[in-house]
Amino acid sequence: MDYTKQIQEIATKLFTDGKIDIFIGYRKNSFDDNQVPVLITHPADISRLVFDDKSVFNLTNYLKFENTRNKRVGIIVKGCDSRALNMLMTENQVKRQNLYVIGISCTGVLNEQGAKAQNCLECVMPDAVVYDEILGTPAGKKEYIVNADITALATQGLVERGEYFQDIFENCIRCNACRHSCPLCYCEKCCIDQETSALYNGANTVSSAFHALMTWSLHLAGRCVDCRNCEKACPSHLPLHLLHKQNEMVIYENFQHHLAGMEKDDRGAFYKYSLSDPDDFIL
Repeated sequence: MDYTKQIQEIATKLFTDGKIDIFIGYRKNSFDDNQVPVLITHPADISRLVFDDKSVFNLTNYLKFENTRNKRVGIIVKGCDSRALNMLMTENQVKRQNLYVIGISCTGVLNEQGAKAQNCLECVMPDAVVYDEILGTPAGKKEYIVNADITALATQGLVERGEYFQDIFENCIRCNACRHSCPLCYCEKCCIDQETSALYNGANTVSSAFHALMTWSLHLAGRCVDCRNCEKACPSHLPLHLLHKQNEMVIYENFQHHLAGMEKDDRGAFYKYSLSDPDDFIL
């Protein structure tokens, strides 16, 4: 999967035709083969753009900042990225008319070990669901697969699971990198911010970290698209997907097989109502 040349050509045409002010893409690091996001504002820098199986980050995160708001933006989206874009448009955070979207029919990106990323192996929609033009051959929607780690955790008792999560959250440093890297966390003031927290004190204890992360994950329940920007940003390398994938599985099984951002104007699961929804959780 290498669309570097096509993307450079498209970006050149967009700037030449005066259709965009900024292009959000990927560039190589200066010290290894990995890639980082880049915001191109001048055609002279288009040669820096690349795209292959190391283009891992969800670029829609950069649509929520001031330097792109109310600008005409070109952007690259893979399947999971485009689902996040659908959510951002549905929640009135970005305007579709301001975007030129290059969709990718993604065959999967690689993790730091050079293997296909876990979320790619379990991906439900590898093709972009919103785009102006698409690169690659669409593969279509895949069957939903329960995350392997969630399946493994289900075999443990509640006490074992509690001890496991306590060990994980013990390493959380409350840096908020997970929240800042998430495209769907766009509140200017967040209730879990350590400095201005309205709900949790600033002490970096296991208890406060646990409650902050649980609150964050519940705010993303029915909205997370499993791009795993949060895990890539976490300096403690926490398996944050466990929180989101557990929520995703429960929502999928109980709310009409809902998966976030799959369709235009399809809001989060908790905005939906159906008489067929189970009510066995109501006391």
